[in-house]
Amino acid sequence: MADRTAPWPAGTPNWVDLAATDARAATEFYAGLFGWRCEHQVSRDYWICRVDGEDVGGIGGKHPGTEALPSRWTTYLATEHVDRTAAAITEAGGRLLLDPTDVSLHGRMAIATDPNDAIFGLWQATDHIGTGRGSEPGMLVWSEALSHGYDEAKAFYTKVFGYRLEEIGTTKDFGPGDQYVDARYAALYAAGRPVAGTGEFHPDTPAETPAHWLPYFATADLDDTVARARRTGGRLANAPLDTDFGRVAVLTDPESAVFAVIQLAV
Repeated sequence: MADRTAPWPAGTPNWVDLAATDARAATEFYAGLFGWRCEHQVSRDYWICRVDGEDVGGIGGKHPGTEALPSRWTTYLATEHVDRTAAAITEAGGRLLLDPTDVSLHGRMAIATDPNDAIFGLWQATDHIGTGRGSEPGMLVWSEALSHGYDEAKAFYTKVFGYRLEEIGTTKDFGPGDQYVDARYAALYAAGRPVAGTGEFHPDTPAETPAHWLPYFATADLDDTVARARRTGGRLANAPLDTDFGRVAVLTDPESAVFAVIQLAV
């Protein structure tokens, strides 16, 4: 992965972190799964996780006021001005869970939901531009907003972040009994390239399934990663699926936070 020094274009996923009830135990699970080296930041009780010296994500406790929410991975989207983007979110029908706040000298952040209640973050970089994007095992390679409200999600994200949206027809999604059914999906473009996606749950997904942003982490051996996750308290949410981009599985960690792993096609 080439080093990057400039902030990511607005709307690009530029950080991902886990809000956990037991953050220390979570670092042990993911370090064992991906080979991350996680360094504790004493000043804010937060772990920065790295692959070959590159920051790939963070693990910490839940933010004040969100303790009752389930443990979850949060995808942060780049913005040049957190406060203006936060205002645009509320104007477009979203909500703020954490108002814009400074994180030391690293940047400025906020936590919000879209109209479907999918939680995501905002990150305005100062001296920390966020994670790199690469294909090495353990790195973030993609992130997508999934919900029952596909049309609402498309309208919201294009309005707030100015994405160019490209419908790619239907794509195979997970269905009951590890079957796969068609679901609508769109790629979200920023600065001329696809940076994220939004899609709908399949029709048989229970109505109570919460909308969420799903991060994808690269793996060199999907079957081995799934087996290790299950041995250490994780769970396979759906059977692995072969796609045009690689072999994918959706997992939950010991606190039921959802994430995906992908063995990229060569």
